Amino acid sequence: MARSFCRALILITALGAATPSGLVGQECAEGRISFIFVNSRPVFDTANLSSGKSFGWFFDFANWLHMETDEDFIGREILLRVGDCYDAFLASESERIIRQLGFIASVDVFAVPQADGSVHVIVDTQDEWTLQVTVRARFDEGYEFNGLDVTEENVLGKGISARGFYRERREAREIGGELQTARFLGTRWDAQLRAGETRVGPFFQQAFVYPFVGEVGRYAATQFYTRREDLFAYALPDGGEYTHVVAPFLRERAVFTFAGRLGDAGRLTTLGLGISRENLDFARFADGPEVVRNRDFANTEPAPAELSGPISSQIQGTSATRLNFTLGQRNLRFERRAGLDALRGVQDVPVGSEATLTLGRSLSFLGPDIEKEDDDFFGSVRVFGGLAPGRWVLAGTVAFQARRVHAGPREGWRDAIGEIDIFTYWQPAALHRHTFFARVSGGSGWSMTVPFQLTLGGASNLRGYTQDHAPGDRRLMASLEDRMYLWSPGGGLFDLGLTAFVDAGAVWRGKAPFGADSGLGVSAGAGLRIGFPGGTRGVIRIDLAFPINGPDAFTEPVFRVTASELLGLLRGPADFQLSRSRR
Repeated sequence: MARSFCRALILITALGAATPSGLVGQECAEGRISFIFVNSRPVFDTANLSSGKSFGWFFDFANWLHMETDEDFIGREILLRVGDCYDAFLASESERIIRQLGFIASVDVFAVPQADGSVHVIVDTQDEWTLQVTVRARFDEGYEFNGLDVTEENVLGKGISARGFYRERREAREIGGELQTARFLGTRWDAQLRAGETRVGPFFQQAFVYPFVGEVGRYAATQFYTRREDLFAYALPDGGEYTHVVAPFLRERAVFTFAGRLGDAGRLTTLGLGISRENLDFARFADGPEVVRNRDFANTEPAPAELSGPISSQIQGTSATRLNFTLGQRNLRFERRAGLDALRGVQDVPVGSEATLTLGRSLSFLGPDIEKEDDDFFGSVRVFGGLAPGRWVLAGTVAFQARRVHAGPREGWRDAIGEIDIFTYWQPAALHRHTFFARVSGGSGWSMTVPFQLTLGGASNLRGYTQDHAPGDRRLMASLEDRMYLWSPGGGLFDLGLTAFVDAGAVWRGKAPFGADSGLGVSAGAGLRIGFPGGTRGVIRIDLAFPINGPDAFTEPVFRVTASELLGLLRGPADFQLSRSRR
Protein backbone atom coordinates (compact mmCIF):
# COMPACT_ATOMS: atom_id res chain seq x y z
CA MET A 1 0.00 0.00 0.00
CA ALA A 2 2.77 2.42 0.94
CA ARG A 3 4.61 1.69 -2.29
CA SER A 4 1.47 2.28 -4.37
CA PHE A 5 0.83 5.57 -2.57
CA CYS A 6 4.41 6.71 -3.23
CA ARG A 7 4.09 5.81 -6.90
CA ALA A 8 0.85 7.73 -7.22
CA LEU A 9 2.42 10.73 -5.53
CA ILE A 10 5.44 10.63 -7.83
CA LEU A 11 3.23 10.27 -10.91
CA ILE A 12 1.11 13.22 -9.88
CA THR A 13 4.30 15.21 -9.42
CA ALA A 14 5.57 14.05 -12.83
CA LEU A 15 2.37 15.09 -14.53
CA GLY A 16 1.95 18.32 -12.63
CA ALA A 17 3.06 21.75 -13.70
CA ALA A 18 6.39 23.13 -12.54
CA THR A 19 7.23 26.76 -11.93
CA PRO A 20 7.15 28.44 -15.33
CA SER A 21 10.35 29.95 -16.54
CA GLY A 22 10.04 29.66 -20.32
CA LEU A 23 13.82 29.18 -20.62
CA VAL A 24 14.39 25.44 -20.11
CA GLY A 25 12.92 24.30 -23.42
CA GLN A 26 14.70 26.86 -25.58
CA GLU A 27 17.92 24.81 -25.85
CA CYS A 28 16.12 21.61 -26.88
CA ALA A 29 13.55 21.35 -29.65
CA GLU A 30 11.45 18.82 -27.70
CA GLY A 31 12.40 20.00 -24.21
CA ARG A 32 15.05 19.00 -21.73
CA ILE A 33 14.42 15.99 -19.48
CA SER A 34 13.90 17.14 -15.91
CA PHE A 35 12.60 13.90 -14.38
CA ILE A 36 12.40 10.17 -15.26
CA PHE A 37 9.77 8.06 -13.57
CA VAL A 38 9.88 4.25 -13.83
CA ASN A 39 6.73 2.33 -12.96
CA SER A 40 7.35 -1.43 -12.91
CA ARG A 41 4.05 -3.27 -12.57
CA PRO A 42 3.72 -6.92 -11.50
CA VAL A 43 2.38 -9.71 -13.69
CA PHE A 44 -1.22 -8.99 -12.77
CA ASP A 45 -2.27 -5.37 -12.48
CA THR A 46 -5.37 -5.91 -10.35
CA ALA A 47 -6.45 -2.27 -10.67
CA ASN A 48 -7.05 -2.79 -14.40
CA LEU A 49 -8.55 -6.28 -14.33
CA SER A 50 -12.31 -6.33 -14.67
CA SER A 51 -12.55 -9.61 -12.74
CA GLY A 52 -10.23 -8.47 -9.96
CA LYS A 53 -12.84 -9.16 -7.29
CA SER A 54 -13.56 -12.72 -8.46
CA PHE A 55 -9.94 -13.74 -8.88
CA GLY A 56 -8.35 -11.26 -6.52
CA TRP A 57 -6.92 -13.90 -4.21
CA PHE A 58 -5.24 -15.68 -7.11
CA PHE A 59 -3.78 -12.48 -8.58
CA ASP A 60 -2.48 -11.34 -5.21
CA PHE A 61 -0.87 -14.72 -4.51
CA ALA A 62 0.72 -14.87 -7.98
CA ASN A 63 2.12 -11.35 -7.60
CA TRP A 64 3.48 -12.26 -4.16
CA LEU A 65 5.20 -15.34 -5.60
CA HIS A 66 6.61 -13.44 -8.57
CA MET A 67 9.90 -11.50 -8.38
CA GLU A 68 8.98 -8.04 -9.60
CA THR A 69 11.51 -6.30 -11.83
CA ASP A 70 13.68 -3.77 -10.01
CA GLU A 71 12.91 -0.24 -11.18
CA ASP A 72 16.58 0.78 -11.00
CA PHE A 73 17.39 -2.09 -13.40
CA ILE A 74 14.81 -0.81 -15.88
CA GLY A 75 16.11 2.72 -15.46
CA ARG A 76 19.60 1.66 -16.49
CA GLU A 77 18.27 0.11 -19.70
CA ILE A 78 16.84 3.31 -21.15
CA LEU A 79 18.97 5.58 -23.34
CA LEU A 80 17.72 8.86 -21.84
CA ARG A 81 19.07 10.66 -18.76
CA VAL A 82 17.95 13.62 -16.71
CA GLY A 83 19.48 16.76 -18.24
CA ASP A 84 19.49 15.36 -21.79
CA CYS A 85 17.44 16.83 -24.58
CA TYR A 86 14.40 14.63 -25.10
CA ASP A 87 14.71 12.53 -28.26
CA ALA A 88 11.67 10.59 -29.48
CA PHE A 89 13.88 8.16 -31.38
CA LEU A 90 15.91 7.31 -28.26
CA ALA A 91 12.66 6.84 -26.34
CA SER A 92 11.47 4.41 -29.02
CA GLU A 93 14.81 2.58 -28.96
CA SER A 94 14.68 2.37 -25.16
CA GLU A 95 11.25 0.83 -25.43
CA ARG A 96 12.48 -1.74 -27.95
CA ILE A 97 15.54 -2.64 -25.82
CA ILE A 98 13.35 -3.24 -22.77
CA ARG A 99 10.83 -5.22 -24.82
CA GLN A 100 13.62 -7.61 -25.84
CA LEU A 101 14.07 -8.63 -22.20
CA GLY A 102 12.35 -11.98 -21.83
CA PHE A 103 10.82 -11.10 -18.46
CA ILE A 104 9.02 -7.96 -19.69
CA ALA A 105 5.52 -8.43 -21.12
CA SER A 106 4.85 -4.84 -22.16
CA VAL A 107 6.57 -1.45 -22.03
CA ASP A 108 5.60 2.11 -22.85
CA VAL A 109 8.05 5.04 -22.83
CA PHE A 110 6.59 8.50 -23.33
CA ALA A 111 7.12 12.15 -22.48
CA VAL A 112 4.88 14.53 -20.53
CA PRO A 113 5.54 18.24 -21.31
CA GLN A 114 5.87 20.56 -18.32
CA ALA A 115 4.93 24.20 -17.96
CA ASP A 116 8.57 25.26 -17.69
CA GLY A 117 9.38 23.80 -21.14
CA SER A 118 11.03 20.64 -19.79
CA VAL A 119 9.61 17.12 -20.10
CA HIS A 120 9.11 14.26 -17.70
CA VAL A 121 9.80 10.79 -19.15
CA ILE A 122 7.50 8.00 -17.98
CA VAL A 123 8.67 4.38 -18.34
CA ASP A 124 5.77 2.01 -17.69
CA THR A 125 6.44 -1.75 -17.75
CA GLN A 126 4.58 -4.92 -16.87
CA ASP A 127 6.30 -8.19 -16.04
CA GLU A 128 6.03 -11.58 -17.66
CA TRP A 129 5.54 -14.60 -15.40
CA THR A 130 9.12 -15.73 -14.74
CA LEU A 131 8.97 -18.75 -12.42
CA GLN A 132 8.74 -21.69 -14.81
CA VAL A 133 8.30 -25.33 -13.82
CA THR A 134 8.16 -27.21 -17.11
CA VAL A 135 7.41 -30.91 -17.34
CA ARG A 136 8.59 -32.08 -20.75
CA ALA A 137 6.78 -34.92 -22.50
CA ARG A 138 6.49 -36.25 -26.03
CA PHE A 139 3.41 -37.69 -27.68
CA ASP A 140 4.36 -37.93 -31.37
CA GLU A 141 5.78 -41.47 -31.02
CA GLY A 142 3.75 -42.52 -28.00
CA TYR A 143 3.87 -40.88 -24.57
CA GLU A 144 7.37 -40.37 -23.26
CA PHE A 145 8.62 -38.32 -20.30
CA ASN A 146 11.35 -35.99 -21.53
CA GLY A 147 12.47 -34.19 -18.42
CA LEU A 148 11.89 -31.33 -16.02
CA ASP A 149 13.04 -27.70 -16.03
CA VAL A 150 12.85 -25.34 -13.06
CA THR A 151 13.68 -21.75 -14.01
CA GLU A 152 13.49 -18.32 -12.45
CA GLU A 153 14.14 -15.84 -15.27
CA ASN A 154 14.41 -12.70 -13.13
CA VAL A 155 16.10 -13.46 -9.81
CA LEU A 156 15.74 -10.54 -7.37
CA GLY A 157 14.20 -8.59 -10.25
CA LYS A 158 17.63 -7.86 -11.71
CA GLY A 159 17.60 -9.81 -14.98
CA ILE A 160 19.37 -12.90 -13.61
CA SER A 161 18.16 -16.25 -14.92
CA ALA A 162 18.83 -19.43 -12.89
CA ARG A 163 17.86 -22.82 -14.30
CA GLY A 164 18.17 -26.44 -13.31
CA PHE A 165 17.20 -29.05 -15.88
CA TYR A 166 16.93 -32.69 -16.79
CA ARG A 167 16.15 -33.25 -20.47
CA GLU A 168 15.97 -36.45 -22.48
CA ARG A 169 14.74 -36.51 -26.06
CA ARG A 170 15.98 -38.91 -28.70
CA GLU A 171 19.79 -38.95 -28.63
CA ALA A 172 20.01 -35.81 -26.48
CA ARG A 173 20.14 -36.17 -22.71
CA GLU A 174 21.27 -33.37 -20.41
CA ILE A 175 21.31 -32.88 -16.69
CA GLY A 176 22.78 -29.67 -15.39
CA GLY A 177 22.30 -26.03 -14.58
CA GLU A 178 22.59 -22.61 -16.15
CA LEU A 179 23.12 -19.09 -14.87
CA GLN A 180 22.68 -16.02 -17.10
CA THR A 181 22.68 -12.36 -16.27
CA ALA A 182 22.11 -9.14 -18.14
CA ARG A 183 24.01 -6.11 -16.84
CA PHE A 184 26.81 -8.22 -15.33
CA LEU A 185 28.14 -6.38 -12.25
CA GLY A 186 26.18 -3.30 -13.32
CA THR A 187 27.81 -3.09 -16.78
CA ARG A 188 26.34 -3.58 -20.25
CA TRP A 189 27.98 -7.01 -20.45
CA ASP A 190 25.80 -10.13 -20.50
CA ALA A 191 27.24 -13.30 -18.95
CA GLN A 192 26.38 -16.99 -19.15
CA LEU A 193 27.59 -20.16 -17.43
CA ARG A 194 26.16 -23.58 -18.26
CA ALA A 195 27.42 -27.03 -17.24
CA GLY A 196 26.27 -30.62 -16.87
CA GLU A 197 26.36 -34.13 -18.33
CA THR A 198 25.14 -35.69 -21.60
CA ARG A 199 24.82 -39.38 -22.48
CA VAL A 200 28.47 -39.41 -23.49
CA GLY A 201 30.24 -37.06 -21.09
CA PRO A 202 30.38 -33.54 -19.65
CA PHE A 203 29.52 -30.23 -21.26
CA PHE A 204 30.57 -26.72 -20.30
CA GLN A 205 29.68 -23.36 -21.80
CA GLN A 206 30.77 -19.87 -20.82
CA ALA A 207 30.21 -16.52 -22.53
CA PHE A 208 30.60 -12.77 -22.08
CA VAL A 209 28.76 -10.58 -24.59
CA TYR A 210 28.75 -6.81 -24.91
CA PRO A 211 25.94 -6.23 -27.42
CA PHE A 212 25.36 -3.26 -29.67
CA VAL A 213 22.99 -1.10 -27.61
CA GLY A 214 19.93 -0.76 -29.83
CA GLU A 215 20.56 1.10 -33.06
CA VAL A 216 22.81 3.71 -31.42
CA GLY A 217 25.52 1.49 -29.90
CA ARG A 218 28.93 1.86 -31.54
CA TYR A 219 30.81 -1.14 -30.15
CA ALA A 220 30.20 -4.81 -29.42
CA ALA A 221 32.34 -7.72 -28.25
CA THR A 222 31.91 -11.44 -27.72
CA GLN A 223 33.99 -13.98 -25.80
CA PHE A 224 32.67 -17.52 -25.94
CA TYR A 225 33.91 -21.00 -25.04
CA THR A 226 32.12 -24.35 -25.14
CA ARG A 227 33.22 -27.94 -24.72
CA ARG A 228 30.73 -30.74 -25.26
CA GLU A 229 30.75 -34.53 -25.54
CA ASP A 230 27.56 -35.74 -27.21
CA LEU A 231 25.95 -37.87 -29.93
CA PHE A 232 24.96 -37.08 -33.51
CA ALA A 233 22.03 -39.25 -34.62
CA TYR A 234 21.43 -40.28 -38.23
CA ALA A 235 17.86 -41.42 -38.92
CA LEU A 236 17.54 -44.68 -40.85
CA PRO A 237 14.73 -45.53 -43.31
CA ASP A 238 11.61 -47.07 -41.76
CA GLY A 239 11.19 -50.82 -41.63
CA GLY A 240 14.77 -51.83 -40.86
CA GLU A 241 16.26 -53.64 -37.89
CA TYR A 242 17.66 -50.38 -36.51
CA THR A 243 16.18 -46.88 -36.31
CA HIS A 244 19.37 -44.78 -35.94
CA VAL A 245 23.11 -44.71 -36.26
CA VAL A 246 24.79 -42.54 -33.63
CA ALA A 247 28.30 -41.08 -33.68
CA PRO A 248 29.83 -39.87 -30.38
CA PHE A 249 31.91 -36.70 -30.67
CA LEU A 250 33.79 -34.04 -28.76
CA ARG A 251 33.25 -30.47 -29.95
CA GLU A 252 35.21 -27.49 -28.67
CA ARG A 253 34.67 -23.91 -29.81
CA ALA A 254 36.23 -20.67 -28.68
CA VAL A 255 35.58 -17.21 -30.11
CA PHE A 256 36.69 -13.68 -29.41
CA THR A 257 35.33 -10.92 -31.65
CA PHE A 258 35.31 -7.14 -31.48
CA ALA A 259 33.10 -5.03 -33.75
CA GLY A 260 32.34 -1.37 -34.33
CA ARG A 261 29.68 0.52 -36.28
CA LEU A 262 29.84 3.60 -38.47
CA GLY A 263 27.02 5.80 -39.68
CA ASP A 264 23.67 6.81 -38.26
CA ALA A 265 20.74 4.75 -37.02
CA GLY A 266 18.93 3.33 -40.02
CA ARG A 267 22.12 3.23 -42.08
CA LEU A 268 24.92 1.50 -40.17
CA THR A 269 28.10 -0.19 -41.41
CA THR A 270 29.64 -2.84 -39.18
CA LEU A 271 33.31 -3.86 -39.15
CA GLY A 272 34.43 -6.78 -37.02
CA LEU A 273 37.66 -8.65 -36.36
CA GLY A 274 38.07 -11.80 -34.34
CA ILE A 275 39.79 -15.10 -33.79
CA SER A 276 38.06 -18.46 -33.44
CA ARG A 277 39.08 -21.99 -32.59
CA GLU A 278 37.04 -25.11 -33.35
CA ASN A 279 37.81 -28.77 -32.86
CA LEU A 280 35.54 -31.71 -33.74
CA ASP A 281 36.96 -35.04 -32.61
CA PHE A 282 35.55 -38.55 -33.10
CA ALA A 283 38.75 -40.58 -32.62
CA ARG A 284 38.73 -40.25 -28.82
CA PHE A 285 35.71 -42.61 -28.71
CA ALA A 286 37.24 -46.02 -29.34
CA ASP A 287 33.94 -47.84 -29.90
CA GLY A 288 33.10 -45.67 -32.91
CA PRO A 289 29.59 -45.45 -34.43
CA GLU A 290 26.78 -47.36 -32.76
CA VAL A 291 23.25 -48.38 -33.71
CA VAL A 292 19.91 -47.98 -31.95
CA ARG A 293 16.86 -50.23 -31.98
CA ASN A 294 13.33 -48.81 -31.64
CA ARG A 295 14.61 -45.29 -30.82
CA ASP A 296 16.00 -46.54 -27.50
CA PHE A 297 19.10 -44.36 -27.27
CA ALA A 298 19.91 -45.62 -23.79
CA ASN A 299 20.88 -49.01 -25.27
CA THR A 300 23.28 -49.01 -28.19
CA GLU A 301 25.24 -51.65 -30.08
CA PRO A 302 28.40 -51.43 -32.23
CA ALA A 303 27.42 -50.46 -35.76
CA PRO A 304 27.89 -53.10 -38.49
CA ALA A 305 30.16 -52.15 -41.39
CA GLU A 306 27.25 -51.58 -43.79
CA LEU A 307 25.93 -48.82 -41.50
CA SER A 308 29.19 -47.29 -40.25
CA GLY A 309 30.65 -47.11 -43.77
CA PRO A 310 28.21 -44.50 -45.20
CA ILE A 311 29.08 -41.99 -42.45
CA SER A 312 32.86 -42.56 -42.45
CA SER A 313 33.59 -39.46 -44.57
CA GLN A 314 31.71 -37.25 -42.07
CA ILE A 315 33.37 -38.46 -38.87
CA GLN A 316 37.05 -37.93 -39.63
CA GLY A 317 37.20 -34.89 -37.40
CA THR A 318 38.30 -31.34 -38.13
CA SER A 319 40.32 -28.68 -36.37
CA ALA A 320 41.08 -25.06 -37.25
CA THR A 321 42.09 -21.73 -35.75
CA ARG A 322 40.93 -18.83 -37.88
CA LEU A 323 41.33 -15.09 -38.13
CA ASN A 324 37.92 -13.72 -39.11
CA PHE A 325 36.80 -10.44 -40.65
CA THR A 326 33.17 -9.31 -40.75
CA LEU A 327 31.58 -6.60 -42.87
CA GLY A 328 27.92 -5.72 -42.46
CA GLN A 329 25.44 -3.15 -43.70
CA ARG A 330 22.30 -2.56 -41.60
CA ASN A 331 19.52 -0.35 -42.96
CA LEU A 332 16.71 -1.17 -40.56
CA ARG A 333 13.92 0.49 -38.65
CA PHE A 334 11.29 -1.20 -36.49
CA GLU A 335 7.51 -1.18 -36.43
CA ARG A 336 5.33 -2.40 -33.58
CA ARG A 337 2.76 -5.04 -34.49
CA ALA A 338 0.44 -7.00 -32.21
CA GLY A 339 -0.86 -10.53 -32.66
CA LEU A 340 1.66 -11.83 -35.19
CA ASP A 341 3.44 -14.64 -33.35
CA ALA A 342 1.63 -13.92 -30.08
CA LEU A 343 -2.09 -13.83 -29.41
CA ARG A 344 -2.20 -10.20 -28.29
CA GLY A 345 1.41 -9.38 -27.43
CA VAL A 346 3.39 -6.69 -29.23
CA GLN A 347 6.61 -7.44 -31.12
CA ASP A 348 9.06 -5.32 -33.09
CA VAL A 349 9.10 -6.01 -36.82
CA PRO A 350 12.36 -5.15 -38.63
CA VAL A 351 11.76 -3.19 -41.84
CA GLY A 352 14.53 -2.63 -44.36
CA SER A 353 17.59 -4.72 -45.15
CA GLU A 354 20.69 -6.15 -43.53
CA ALA A 355 23.62 -8.02 -45.05
CA THR A 356 26.61 -9.60 -43.29
CA LEU A 357 29.73 -11.09 -44.86
CA THR A 358 32.27 -13.06 -42.81
CA LEU A 359 35.63 -14.24 -44.17
CA GLY A 360 38.04 -16.44 -42.22
CA ARG A 361 41.55 -17.75 -42.89
CA SER A 362 43.02 -20.63 -40.94
CA LEU A 363 46.22 -20.07 -38.97
CA SER A 364 47.74 -23.52 -38.83
CA PHE A 365 50.81 -22.50 -36.87
CA LEU A 366 48.60 -21.66 -33.87
CA GLY A 367 47.20 -25.18 -33.55
CA PRO A 368 48.46 -27.66 -30.95
CA ASP A 369 49.04 -30.32 -33.63
CA ILE A 370 50.01 -28.70 -36.94
CA GLU A 371 49.65 -31.92 -38.94
CA LYS A 372 45.98 -32.23 -38.01
CA GLU A 373 45.09 -28.59 -38.58
CA ASP A 374 42.91 -27.66 -41.56
CA ASP A 375 44.45 -25.30 -44.09
CA ASP A 376 41.34 -23.56 -45.36
CA PHE A 377 39.49 -20.38 -46.23
CA PHE A 378 36.00 -19.90 -44.81
CA GLY A 379 33.23 -17.59 -45.99
CA SER A 380 29.61 -16.94 -45.06
CA VAL A 381 26.99 -14.43 -46.15
CA ARG A 382 23.55 -13.69 -44.72
CA VAL A 383 21.00 -11.26 -46.21
CA PHE A 384 17.74 -10.16 -44.58
CA GLY A 385 14.91 -8.02 -45.96
CA GLY A 386 11.63 -6.92 -44.42
CA LEU A 387 8.53 -4.95 -45.43
CA ALA A 388 5.41 -4.00 -43.45
CA PRO A 389 2.90 -2.29 -45.79
CA GLY A 390 -0.59 -1.81 -44.37
CA ARG A 391 -1.81 -5.01 -42.75
CA TRP A 392 0.94 -7.12 -44.28
CA VAL A 393 4.37 -8.16 -43.05
CA LEU A 394 6.89 -9.79 -45.38
CA ALA A 395 10.36 -10.88 -44.24
CA GLY A 396 13.00 -13.15 -45.72
CA THR A 397 16.50 -14.44 -45.03
CA VAL A 398 19.00 -16.06 -47.40
CA ALA A 399 22.26 -17.50 -46.07
CA PHE A 400 25.18 -19.49 -47.43
CA GLN A 401 28.49 -20.67 -46.02
CA ALA A 402 31.36 -22.86 -47.27
CA ARG A 403 35.08 -23.40 -46.88
CA ARG A 404 37.90 -24.02 -49.35
CA VAL A 405 40.41 -26.64 -48.21
CA HIS A 406 43.81 -26.00 -49.78
CA ALA A 407 45.60 -29.32 -49.25
CA GLY A 408 45.14 -32.95 -48.28
CA PRO A 409 42.48 -35.54 -49.19
CA ARG A 410 39.68 -33.01 -48.64
CA GLU A 411 41.09 -30.39 -51.01
CA GLY A 412 38.40 -28.30 -52.69
CA TRP A 413 35.17 -26.66 -51.61
CA ARG A 414 33.66 -28.40 -48.61
CA ASP A 415 30.92 -28.04 -45.97
CA ALA A 416 28.63 -25.80 -48.02
CA ILE A 417 25.29 -25.06 -46.34
CA GLY A 418 22.57 -22.95 -47.94
CA GLU A 419 19.20 -21.89 -46.60
CA ILE A 420 16.27 -19.63 -47.43
CA ASP A 421 13.32 -18.60 -45.22
CA ILE A 422 10.42 -16.34 -46.19
CA PHE A 423 7.66 -15.35 -43.75
CA THR A 424 4.42 -13.54 -44.59
CA TYR A 425 1.67 -12.28 -42.27
CA TRP A 426 -1.71 -10.80 -43.20
CA GLN A 427 -4.18 -9.32 -40.70
CA PRO A 428 -7.30 -8.41 -42.72
CA ALA A 429 -9.48 -5.60 -41.38
CA ALA A 430 -12.65 -7.62 -42.01
CA LEU A 431 -11.30 -10.50 -39.88
CA HIS A 432 -9.55 -8.55 -37.16
CA ARG A 433 -9.13 -11.58 -34.87
CA HIS A 434 -7.29 -13.58 -37.54
CA THR A 435 -3.64 -13.55 -38.54
CA PHE A 436 -2.85 -15.53 -41.68
CA PHE A 437 0.73 -16.79 -41.72
CA ALA A 438 2.68 -18.34 -44.61
CA ARG A 439 6.22 -19.66 -44.79
CA VAL A 440 8.54 -21.04 -47.46
CA SER A 441 11.75 -22.62 -46.21
CA GLY A 442 14.58 -24.53 -47.83
CA GLY A 443 17.95 -25.91 -46.79
CA SER A 444 20.73 -28.04 -48.23
CA GLY A 445 24.26 -29.25 -47.62
CA TRP A 446 26.96 -30.15 -50.14
CA SER A 447 30.31 -31.98 -49.77
CA MET A 448 29.93 -32.28 -46.02
CA THR A 449 32.91 -33.43 -43.94
CA VAL A 450 31.00 -33.05 -40.65
CA PRO A 451 27.85 -34.97 -39.66
CA PHE A 452 24.87 -33.70 -41.65
CA GLN A 453 21.35 -34.93 -42.29
CA LEU A 454 17.94 -33.28 -42.77
CA THR A 455 14.53 -34.84 -42.24
CA LEU A 456 11.07 -33.83 -43.40
CA GLY A 457 9.02 -34.26 -40.23
CA GLY A 458 9.06 -32.52 -36.88
CA ALA A 459 7.53 -29.68 -34.90
CA SER A 460 8.87 -26.96 -37.22
CA ASN A 461 8.72 -28.94 -40.48
CA LEU A 462 5.83 -31.13 -41.67
CA ARG A 463 3.94 -31.33 -38.41
CA GLY A 464 1.93 -34.43 -39.32
CA TYR A 465 5.09 -36.57 -39.39
CA THR A 466 7.58 -37.60 -36.71
CA GLN A 467 10.99 -35.96 -36.65
CA ASP A 468 12.85 -38.87 -38.29
CA HIS A 469 10.60 -39.07 -41.34
CA ALA A 470 12.33 -39.00 -44.74
CA PRO A 471 16.07 -38.33 -44.22
CA GLY A 472 18.05 -36.58 -46.97
CA ASP A 473 20.32 -33.60 -47.58
CA ARG A 474 18.02 -31.16 -49.44
CA ARG A 475 14.66 -29.97 -48.14
CA LEU A 476 11.98 -27.56 -49.35
CA MET A 477 8.81 -26.81 -47.37
CA ALA A 478 5.82 -24.48 -47.31
CA SER A 479 3.28 -23.82 -44.56
CA LEU A 480 0.01 -21.92 -44.36
CA GLU A 481 -1.64 -21.18 -41.03
CA ASP A 482 -4.65 -19.30 -39.67
CA ARG A 483 -4.02 -18.00 -36.14
CA MET A 484 -7.26 -16.84 -34.50
CA TYR A 485 -7.50 -14.96 -31.22
CA LEU A 486 -10.65 -15.86 -29.25
CA TRP A 487 -10.71 -13.96 -25.97
CA SER A 488 -8.92 -13.49 -22.65
CA PRO A 489 -10.87 -15.25 -19.89
CA GLY A 490 -10.75 -14.07 -16.32
CA GLY A 491 -10.47 -10.42 -17.28
CA GLY A 492 -7.10 -10.95 -18.95
CA LEU A 493 -5.78 -13.82 -16.84
CA PHE A 494 -4.65 -15.58 -20.02
CA ASP A 495 -5.17 -15.40 -23.79
CA LEU A 496 -6.86 -18.14 -25.76
CA GLY A 497 -6.83 -18.84 -29.48
CA LEU A 498 -7.15 -21.49 -32.17
CA THR A 499 -5.08 -22.38 -35.18
CA ALA A 500 -5.46 -24.45 -38.34
CA PHE A 501 -2.52 -25.24 -40.60
CA VAL A 502 -1.32 -27.18 -43.61
CA ASP A 503 2.30 -28.08 -44.48
CA ALA A 504 3.78 -29.43 -47.70
CA GLY A 505 7.34 -30.34 -48.60
CA ALA A 506 9.86 -32.80 -49.92
CA VAL A 507 13.35 -34.10 -49.19
CA TRP A 508 15.91 -35.20 -51.78
CA ARG A 509 18.58 -37.75 -51.05
CA GLY A 510 21.60 -35.92 -52.45
CA LYS A 511 24.67 -37.46 -50.82
CA ALA A 512 23.32 -37.66 -47.29
CA PRO A 513 23.91 -40.98 -45.51
CA PHE A 514 20.80 -43.19 -45.58
CA GLY A 515 18.86 -40.57 -47.57
CA ALA A 516 16.13 -41.10 -50.18
CA ASP A 517 13.87 -38.94 -52.32
CA SER A 518 10.64 -38.55 -50.34
CA GLY A 519 8.25 -37.25 -52.96
CA LEU A 520 5.72 -34.60 -51.98
CA GLY A 521 4.44 -34.92 -48.42
CA VAL A 522 1.43 -33.01 -47.10
CA SER A 523 0.11 -32.77 -43.56
CA ALA A 524 -2.60 -30.71 -41.87
CA GLY A 525 -3.84 -30.09 -38.39
CA ALA A 526 -5.38 -27.78 -35.84
CA GLY A 527 -4.66 -26.75 -32.33
CA LEU A 528 -5.11 -24.56 -29.30
CA ARG A 529 -2.88 -21.55 -28.53
CA ILE A 530 -2.54 -20.25 -24.97
CA GLY A 531 -0.77 -17.14 -23.73
CA PHE A 532 -0.10 -16.79 -20.00
CA PRO A 533 -0.37 -14.24 -18.57
CA GLY A 534 -2.66 -12.25 -20.86
CA GLY A 535 -0.80 -10.03 -23.30
CA THR A 536 2.39 -12.09 -23.26
CA ARG A 537 4.50 -12.65 -26.36
CA GLY A 538 4.91 -16.28 -25.37
CA VAL A 539 2.59 -18.98 -26.70
CA ILE A 540 1.91 -22.55 -25.63
CA ARG A 541 0.68 -24.68 -28.54
CA ILE A 542 -1.32 -27.91 -28.31
CA ASP A 543 -1.55 -29.36 -31.83
CA LEU A 544 -2.94 -32.45 -33.51
CA ALA A 545 -1.73 -33.12 -37.06
CA PHE A 546 -2.16 -35.85 -39.71
CA PRO A 547 -0.40 -36.82 -42.92
CA ILE A 548 -3.01 -36.31 -45.65
CA ASN A 549 -1.36 -38.07 -48.59
CA GLY A 550 0.72 -41.18 -49.15
CA PRO A 551 0.34 -44.62 -47.57
CA ASP A 552 -0.11 -43.20 -44.04
CA ALA A 553 -2.79 -40.65 -44.97
CA PHE A 554 -5.15 -39.86 -42.06
CA THR A 555 -3.51 -42.47 -39.85
CA GLU A 556 -1.10 -42.22 -36.93
CA PRO A 557 -1.91 -38.64 -35.85
CA VAL A 558 0.87 -36.66 -34.19
CA PHE A 559 -0.01 -34.88 -30.94
CA ARG A 560 2.40 -32.19 -29.75
CA VAL A 561 2.63 -29.71 -26.91
CA THR A 562 5.25 -26.99 -27.44
CA ALA A 563 6.13 -24.16 -25.06
CA SER A 564 6.75 -21.58 -27.79
CA GLU A 565 5.67 -20.52 -31.26
CA LEU A 566 8.01 -22.47 -33.54
CA LEU A 567 7.38 -20.59 -36.79
CA GLY A 568 7.73 -16.85 -37.28
CA LEU A 569 9.82 -13.74 -36.75
CA LEU A 570 10.10 -14.08 -32.97
CA ARG A 571 11.84 -17.42 -33.30
CA GLY A 572 13.65 -16.42 -36.48
CA PRO A 573 14.94 -18.72 -39.21
CA ALA A 574 16.93 -20.94 -36.83
CA ASP A 575 16.87 -24.59 -37.94
CA PHE A 576 18.33 -27.07 -35.46
CA GLN A 577 19.33 -29.58 -38.11
CA LEU A 578 21.27 -26.92 -40.04
CA SER A 579 22.68 -25.20 -36.94
CA ARG A 580 24.28 -28.36 -35.53
CA SER A 581 26.42 -28.68 -38.69
CA ARG A 582 27.31 -25.02 -39.22
CA ARG A 583 30.76 -23.61 -38.61
